[in-house]
Formats: sequence, structure tokens, C-alpha cells
Amino acid sequence: AGAARNGIDREVSAHLFDLMESFAGYGFNKSHSAAYAMITYQTAYLKAHFPVEFMCAFLSSVIDHQERVVFYIKECKKMGISILPPDINDSFENFTVGKDGIRFGLGAIKNVGQNAVKTIVDCRKDGLYKSFFDFCQRVDMSQVNKRMVENLILAGCFDSLGLTRKQTCSIMDESIQLAAQIKQASNGNQMSLFGDTAAMVEEPRAAVKGEWDNQEKLSREKEVLGFYVSANPLDSYRQLIELVATDEIAALETGSSEDYVRLAGLPVNLSKKISRRGDPYARFVLEDLSGRMEVMVFPGAYRKYIQNIQPDQPLIVEGFIDRKDDKPKISLRQAKPLSPRLKELHVRLPYEKTDAEGKHELMETLAKYPGEIEVCVHLPNKKILVLDQRYDVAADKELKQRLIHLYGDNQVWFD
Repeated sequence: AGAARNGIDREVSAHLFDLMESFAGYGFNKSHSAAYAMITYQTAYLKAHFPVEFMCAFLSSVIDHQERVVFYIKECKKMGISILPPDINDSFENFTVGKDGIRFGLGAIKNVGQNAVKTIVDCRKDGLYKSFFDFCQRVDMSQVNKRMVENLILAGCFDSLGLTRKQTCSIMDESIQLAAQIKQASNGNQMSLFGDTAAMVEEPRAAVKGEWDNQEKLSREKEVLGFYVSANPLDSYRQLIELVATDEIAALETGSSEDYVRLAGLPVNLSKKISRRGDPYARFVLEDLSGRMEVMVFPGAYRKYIQNIQPDQPLIVEGFIDRKDDKPKISLRQAKPLSPRLKELHVRLPYEKTDAEGKHELMETLAKYPGEIEVCVHLPNKKILVLDQRYDVAADKELKQRLIHLYGDNQVWFD
């Protein structure tokens, strides 16, 4: 009616109001915009000037969601913020700011409930735990059950008390039972002839020596924390991975579906299945030093390479990136164990580098790094040229970087 009184055609005004209605579905007024702008500015300021405190608060806000905790911990590492492992004498329920980084919160450990954490922290007010047995004696085991205790051990909470995780696990049952007996005797006022029962009891001693091998220790740690805190099982392969891989998972979030990648990492969560047609296929998650990504192993690749895919055994994976879904996946084309015995250097030459000057440039670069690894040159016509033995090279990261500078990313790798 108002539009009609102002001489505006009814059909035009109706269309205009329809547009306004649709805008209202996602638009908002200036006051709303100002409030969001203020929050955005404050958040950015805190992250820029108080990064440790900011990320600590973020982690605590998602402590009940393990996947999000893992995501923000990776963000911390990108920002250069250290994540300190959980400690029975220093950790609280939430993540806390420590002297050298962010201390892992007990509430983020798998199956360790809020009541259990409260009991642990409250008992600690009477003094730090001196040993694992001291912990078992002091906490209320009706709130902290055996499964929780085991997960605390696997997470590394007792590492600072002198025993390895393997040793602590070996005395767990005996310590819990003995502590319960002492409490029962104390509650029943049963005193020994020589005084306090607890004072007369000798702490259980670990019969086993040493620690689990690094792979088992870290695998158990990841099981209860969602990621590796004390170390990464790939750390010892870091230099080798830098030589053999052309890509990192963290850098694969964007790009085209035709991207062909070569990665090195650990396969986890391997799942083998049978399709409706009766063909075998599989999927697993590949974890490298930068992130993780799902890998699909379709029937053809399954028959060729499934025997090479062993859980927690370092693996080289080649394949295409599939970006049809929200999260990119790798469609496997090749998989083989990661071996320290490198035999070949592969260089993919672009067309403009195949002239005499380009060839001279390559030979001159290779000659500076003599060794026993043969060089395979991939030509634009898909042919592979194996160079004469006098051009064999050493497995050198600097050589790879020089060749990448000449020919581009993803064009150079050792095998």
C-alpha cells in the first residue's frame, strides 16, 4: 500500500520486498555488524599478543571433543607453541599455561572423567605425589578406576615419578590391590604391633626393566590422547622423508583433483572390505609429519599393494587427490615400504629445460654431489633416461633443494 501511494508499480514493489526477505536470511544490521567486528578485533588482538594464553583457552573450550583438540594442537605447533605432556603433579582438568608452553589437561585423556580429575587434583593439595604407589594410596579408587589409571599411565602422567610406563603398568594391579588393603585396614582401625600399617608396607617393585619400544609406547600414547605428545614415531625418519616425498599432507588442502602426490608416513586405521561385486578394497589414514589424510585402496591397487600396507610401518604412497567430498582423499596408485636404502634420484624435466643449455645445467648440478645413487631423468615424452654412472649422486637434501629450484616443486624425489 505504501509503495502504491508513492506511485511504485505493485509488481515492482512485490519483487523488491522478495529481495529484502531473501537478504534477511543472511544479512544483518549495522549494530550486529559492529558487535561482530568488535569480537573479531578482540580475538585477533589476543591471538597476536597473547598466543599461548589464547590457544590454551581454545583447547580447554573443546576439551570434550578429541578431534578438535588434535586440530588446535596442530595449530599450536604451527605457531611454535610447545604442548607439554600431561603430568600427574602439574596438570589440572583443563589445559594450563606452563613455563615452556601449554600443559596438557587431564580432562582431555580418553575415559578420564571429571570426578576422577577432581579427586586427583584435590588429593594433590596435601602434597605432590611421590610415587605411583603413593598415588594409589591417596586417591579415592571409587572415583578413579583401574581403566582410568591405566590410561593415565599410557598418557605419560607418571613419567616424572621415576619409572617407565612399562614398569608402572607392571605394578599397577599389585599397587591398587595393596593400597585398597591398607585403606581397609586403616578404616577398620587394624594397627600393626609396630604402628601404622601404611608405614610398614613396602612399595611394589617393578620386576621388568626398561621401556616398551618407541613404536609401541607412542602407539599406546596416541590411543589415549588422540595424537603423539612426547615424540612422533616418524621423527627418526624425518631426513629420509624429506628426500623421498614430493608433498606434505598439510599442503594438500587446496589444488585440483588431478594432483598426483607422493607422500611418506604411517598407515593407521586400516580397514579391509568387500564390495557388492565381491571385489576386495580397503581404506586407511596416512599420517605424515604435517597431518593426516584418508587413502582409498580400490580393487586394482588392493591386489598389487595391500601386502605392503602394514599398520604403523612407514610407507611411501603415490596417488591422485580426490576432492569430491568435503575432505580430500588419496586414490592409491602405488604403495611400498619406506626404506633407508635409496637407489635412484628421479628428476622430471620440463620441456623448456631439454635443450643443450638445460642439459648442461643438470649435469653441472649433479656433478657437485657425487655418490652411488643413479639418476633417472623423466622427459616430457614420458620416456625415462637413466644417466651414465659417472653422474651418480649422494642422497643429499641440498641437492634436492637445488633441483627443485631449477625444475619446480614435486619434480624431484629419491627412491
